[in-house]
Amino acid sequence: RPHLEFYRKGESVAPRSTVKELVNQLGEAVAQVRTPGGLGSGFIINEEGYLITNFHVIEGETQISIEVYQEQKSQLERKSYKDVRIIAIDRFADLALLKIDDEDAPRFKYVPVGSTDPLGVGEEVFAIGSPLGLERTVTEGIVSTKTRQMQGRLYLQTSTQINPGNSGGPLFNLSGEVVGVTNMKMTFSEGLAFAIPSEQ
Repeated sequence: RPHLEFYRKGESVAPRSTVKELVNQLGEAVAQVRTPGGLGSGFIINEEGYLITNFHVIEGETQISIEVYQEQKSQLERKSYKDVRIIAIDRFADLALLKIDDEDAPRFKYVPVGSTDPLGVGEEVFAIGSPLGLERTVTEGIVSTKTRQMQGRLYLQTSTQINPGNSGGPLFNLSGEVVGVTNMKMTFSEGLAFAIPSEQ
C-alpha cells in the first residue's frame, strides 16, 4: 500500500513546537510493548493500530501485549491490548511491524513519520518511551551525527538518554515527526545513543 494510505508522512516544512507541547500531542501514540521476556517501546503509525518497534523486543515471543495511554474523560488512562499480531519483521534492520487486533480497540492516535534529510547536527530531538518500565518517560538531546556506521548500517547518533525499555520507541524532531527508532546505547558510557533513521 502507498505510504499515504498506510502511514502519514511528515510535511516538508513543518511548524516547530516545544518539547512540552509536543509530548502532550504525541503521548497517546507511543506504546509500551510487553512480552514474557521483557519490555520495550513502540509507536503507532495509523488509526488502525499498526505500530513499529524493534525486532529484538519481540524476538522469539508469541505472547505480546501493547499498553497505551488514551484520553478518557479529560484524563489519560492506561489500556492494555493482548490480541497483537506480528505483521512483518526485519532482523537485519532490527525492526518489526505489529498490529493491535483487539475487538474493542478504538481508532488510535498516531504519529507522522518524517525525514532525516533536513535534520542538522546539533538539532534538538527527544524520545518518549518506557525505560526500565517507567512509562511515558521523556528525554531530550541533540543529533550528534547522522551517519554513524556500525555493523554495516548507518545510524543517527544522539545525546538523548536511551535505557533498556526505550528500545523500539520514537525519536522525534521538534515538528513532532518520527525521525528515528531508538534501538541501542553504549553501556560503558553516557551520552552515546543510537537510532535507526526513519527512512529505513
